[in-house]
Amino acid sequence: MNITIVGLGVVGTSLGLALKAATSQIPVMGHDPGSKRVARAKRLGAIDKSHWHLISACEKADIILLDLPLDTVEKTLVALRHELREGTVIIDTCPVKRPVMEWAARILPETVQFVGGHVVLRRSSVGMTEPSAELLKDAVFYLVVPERTDARALDVASNLALTVGATPQYVGALEHDGLVAAACHLPLMAALGIINTVRESAGWRDRARVVGGDLSAMCTILVNMPPATADALLSNADNILHWLDAFALELTRLRRLLCEGDPSKLDALLEEARETCLECSPREEARARETSEEEKESIWRSLFLGRLGRRRPR
Repeated sequence: MNITIVGLGVVGTSLGLALKAATSQIPVMGHDPGSKRVARAKRLGAIDKSHWHLISACEKADIILLDLPLDTVEKTLVALRHELREGTVIIDTCPVKRPVMEWAARILPETVQFVGGHVVLRRSSVGMTEPSAELLKDAVFYLVVPERTDARALDVASNLALTVGATPQYVGALEHDGLVAAACHLPLMAALGIINTVRESAGWRDRARVVGGDLSAMCTILVNMPPATADALLSNADNILHWLDAFALELTRLRRLLCEGDPSKLDALLEEARETCLECSPREEARARETSEEEKESIWRSLFLGRLGRRRPR
């Protein structure tokens, strides 16, 4: 069993670290055009070796993990399509899935299996910029599966998610992109609007120092944008526009409440929103879903022996 990670950013390197923490039996190859990222991955122990040439890094791989900006995925699939061994499983991590799934269906031969993936980090990990296996603990690993995907590829994808400490969740590409629009892209657009509004006013730096943490939360979202965020936003524009329209209506309602000057109405709305946030907060039960080190080792032994299927979520 050979694994290649193409793209050694924070997520790609964290995947390598989590895999190596789970088992030392599987060699992990790395590829990235950035020599500093390759050096960091080697120094941290996320990969065993690297190759500067994409094809050479991937041609013997059984599993290929793509941690790439959206604008490079299509050309990477084109470069790899005739160079991979039969049965190779490719899993990507792009935050939008519809264009990626279309490219995979159009470009890859039937001998190569593709599963769309997206790692959504737990709330306490957001803003962490250094790779770590801890980033993936309790994360949700969304998996988007084409119709022609075989059972083995499904098992590889779900076992991978479990091994790195995440929770695999199967979802359709359309549903996934709608969820991401609400949970990730709308907050990003709101943060962009807030920061642009504040910085256009005179003395905005002084205001930023006064308000401190609340405005800093908006800055954190923008500072930690993944590469090619604009491409991802444009690829998911239909879903984002739906949520932006709803957000604009809500802002109008909030403005009206301020103009009315009735504290009871505003208090009720604030408390309702607070309760909603508390309901969405991580629960202790998430800890119970953690996969033990022994289970992780067992999962990957099953991959070596070909005994798959026991860990696939329903």
